[in-house]
Amino acid sequence: MFNIKNDVNELYPKVKELRRQIHMNPEIAFKEFKTSALAEKVLVDAGIEVEKQANSTAVIGILRGGKPGKTIALRADMDALPLNEEVEWEGKSQVDGVMHACGHDMHTAILMGVASILGQHKEDVPGTVKFLFQPAEECPPGGAKPMIEAGALKNPDVDMVFGLHVTTRDEVGKVKVNYKYSSANSDRCNITIKGKGGHGAYPQGTVDAVVVASHVVVALQTIVSRNVAPLENGVISVGSIHSGTVNNIISETAKLQITCRSLTPEVRELLEDRIKSVTKGICDAMGATATVDYQYGYSSTPNDDNAADIVKAVALNVVGEENTIINSTPSMGGEDFSFFAMEVPGAFYNIGAKPDGEPYPGHNPKFFVKEEALKTGMEMMLNIVFEANK
Repeated sequence: MFNIKNDVNELYPKVKELRRQIHMNPEIAFKEFKTSALAEKVLVDAGIEVEKQANSTAVIGILRGGKPGKTIALRADMDALPLNEEVEWEGKSQVDGVMHACGHDMHTAILMGVASILGQHKEDVPGTVKFLFQPAEECPPGGAKPMIEAGALKNPDVDMVFGLHVTTRDEVGKVKVNYKYSSANSDRCNITIKGKGGHGAYPQGTVDAVVVASHVVVALQTIVSRNVAPLENGVISVGSIHSGTVNNIISETAKLQITCRSLTPEVRELLEDRIKSVTKGICDAMGATATVDYQYGYSSTPNDDNAADIVKAVALNVVGEENTIINSTPSMGGEDFSFFAMEVPGAFYNIGAKPDGEPYPGHNPKFFVKEEALKTGMEMMLNIVFEANK
């Protein structure tokens, strides 16, 4: 058995260089051509079989180890976001309007490093390892589902799947894993309210869509506080409300854009049903009509107990008990790793990457991470392969 920590430390400068190359050349969802080409090159250089999928930037590496064992899949997402980076540093994005503001460059570089190290020690690797370089996590319906439909978890059949995400909320060396759920159902809802427009001086002859929409917005806030059980999780956030054009015209239409988050299927269904009934009730009472378009996005990510046990055991060994966080509040963000974890047992976990300066959350143009988290990520994934085969 090779020394994982030594190999990680030795390869770290190269992986950091790969991460910066990816960060400086970010690509949005389904356009990850350079990134996927780089992933393919790293796999080929490591002597790992490469599988491509038609009409996709997805790259799959298949390493058949020298010892018997399970088939373990490791996943990294590759896409960037349509943002202008506002942090000045040597690895800053060189592409106007695009940056890695969610750490996918880190995830991809980590998986590249893991592939390189395992490729050097094939004879010591148990079973088969599949490296899933996935496009388009940021763009629902996402890139995971098409990969699965094209056979990413087959030939050979995957026994377990693991993925990670960096977070600027925790310091480097921290690892966070939850049982049951790691991320939320992430849905969208668009409401169009139709009233009757008219002159602002004569409201009695109109049905004011602005007033109706305002009542709807306020009433929606009671769903989570009064319909969702106190120990359950639910979020309804109205992200935008648009109506009207000028001061003296009462608007005939109003449009609301809403994001809805939940963990369980029951709460997900409740949010949808209550949004529809509350909106209809208010519109009926005020003489308006409404169309409610509720769109399911990514499902919540289930963390299998056995898979979470593996991550926990590895974290305790790699970063120690004081740096292992178990069963913190699940993220209410969406994550299409869920599609992999709904097909086969899996676990999704977080690694700390908090920078020295002020930390900014993902999807912020000032998002910045500490690159030493690459080491934590590689050590975790490498050890997971062996722990899962015990």
